[in-house]
Amino acid sequence: MESRPDENTTPSNKTRFKVTYDRKFIYVGIQCLDNEPEKIVKRLSRRDGFDGDWVGIFIDSYHDKRTAFGFIVSAAGVKGDVFESNNGGDEDASWNPIWYTKTHVDAEGWTAEMKIPLSQLKFGKSKEQVWGFQVMRRHFREEERSVWQRLPQDVGGFVSEFGELQGLIDLEPQKQLEIQPYSVGSVKTYEAEEGNPFRDGNDGNLTVGLDAKIGITNDLTMDVTINPDFGQVEADPSAIALDGFQIFFEEQRPFFVENKNIFDYRVSSSQAGNTFGSDNLFYSRRIGRSPQGYPEVSDTEFIDQPENTNIIGAAKFSGKTKNGWSIGVLESVTGKKQATIWNEGEYRKEVVEPLTNYFVGRLQKDFNNRNTFVGGMVTATHRGPLTQELDFLHKSAYSGGFDFKHQWNDRDWYVGGNFVWSHVEGSEAAIQNTQESIAHLFQRVGADHVELDVTKTALTGTGGNLQLGKIGNGHWKFETGATWRSPELELNDIGFQRQADDIRHYTWVGYQTLKPDNTFRKVGINYNHWGVWDFGGNFNSLMFNTNSWQNWKNNWFSNFGFSVEPVSYSNYVLRGGPRLRQSPQLSFWNCSLIYMVYKSYRLEFTLN
Repeated sequence: MESRPDENTTPSNKTRFKVTYDRKFIYVGIQCLDNEPEKIVKRLSRRDGFDGDWVGIFIDSYHDKRTAFGFIVSAAGVKGDVFESNNGGDEDASWNPIWYTKTHVDAEGWTAEMKIPLSQLKFGKSKEQVWGFQVMRRHFREEERSVWQRLPQDVGGFVSEFGELQGLIDLEPQKQLEIQPYSVGSVKTYEAEEGNPFRDGNDGNLTVGLDAKIGITNDLTMDVTINPDFGQVEADPSAIALDGFQIFFEEQRPFFVENKNIFDYRVSSSQAGNTFGSDNLFYSRRIGRSPQGYPEVSDTEFIDQPENTNIIGAAKFSGKTKNGWSIGVLESVTGKKQATIWNEGEYRKEVVEPLTNYFVGRLQKDFNNRNTFVGGMVTATHRGPLTQELDFLHKSAYSGGFDFKHQWNDRDWYVGGNFVWSHVEGSEAAIQNTQESIAHLFQRVGADHVELDVTKTALTGTGGNLQLGKIGNGHWKFETGATWRSPELELNDIGFQRQADDIRHYTWVGYQTLKPDNTFRKVGINYNHWGVWDFGGNFNSLMFNTNSWQNWKNNWFSNFGFSVEPVSYSNYVLRGGPRLRQSPQLSFWNCSLIYMVYKSYRLEFTLN
């Protein structure tokens, strides 16, 4: 049946499918009928990035109504695969399982065949399996989506609306064992730099390592890596942090992508936004990071500075059981890295990153017919003997938290939240460095509630988030809540945190149409407001925003909105100076687009 633009109506073209299986694979055959097959849109692209006609299946093999494995293929044969979590609220396209597919265009439309190894799915051991299942098709010319099981536009999620795939008898859990040793050699030539012994015209390197995946059970996996090679991972986009705060980059390395959702512990994600939603207790990009030390050299010295820290070894045990337990344990060790400095024929070495051990433990349990979960997480970072040059680093860092979410009325309403804490230890120089960093700025002028203490050797902080919302059943949705981070909260040894000393209240209200009319396929209107304080009681920001988006009958899209910030102060712009009053701001934007072609107009005004 059609899901959009009309909902619960007959689609313009029918779709048929069949599912069968054997001891090793699930097979799916899909026929996408089309009364004008010559107009089927086939566009080649890279994996996970395609336009045109496509069809996909989504399998909730845990049957937890929160997570699903998605396998998608376009009419051109381009593969796409996503891991759905948070009831479809989060999609991870970096998950790239091994599976097989072929497509073909004929006089009746186009067909797709999928062959999916059972080893790529996670399910418990039982006589008869019952999985959540959904089929979705995109008819590109009409921008129409049709589904096997009805997907109302006002429901509170995606995975919870799946139908059931029954009759899976005696599926054998796969004893998964994958071992991938590797060796990589490289030789690079370039124009030599006179006088620099480290730039003599050629560099050579040989690296060996091992990756392994071991299925402890079919729903619990052990991943092991020794000196992993991440050379084939797509490079991050270039970015410069002009405001001084660090930039969040998505994880793309295969070892850390596996069951990434289990280790996800965001401090304050919200529908409203503007809550530092990327802050997380675990940010895997810290493991194997660039060395944090950089030796000072004179004009007559040359330096060979390592670009990355080697992961000597790492192991991860993770998965979700049929009883609703999500389990994740990660242990990793990164090696000591040294920079080599040359000065008039003499070499010396200086440690730029110490031997470091990282530990993460995560546990979560579903209750109440999968409508409620509670969980917790702990992390620990320990660094080896710190030289005088690395005295600014923490010797050890710990963090943890408790989180929960409860949904009711068919998952339309929810209440959730979390509490987090951190504790870091180090020398007086290390703790002073933390207090003076841009995330804290204890030395700032005029802040009576914080004070730089150069004698401290430890720092303990807390944070959290509480929210109430309605996400389904009708035109109206909303979320309201509050999030906080004490001045001492510090997560950045193994987590991600932009800012401390912050208390925020947020509210989001949204309205959407549920049926097309003669002008629009769909229209949405949103209202947001945020209020920001620090722990000294200073009122730093008040912002109001309203915006609307429109999907027109001819499938053009447009949106417009404006934001007003009548109160704006910053504790951070002056990097330790006094709290800065900023001018009130009014911004307006408008954007119109059709498919991938767009025009954008933006005006900004400053009220003095």
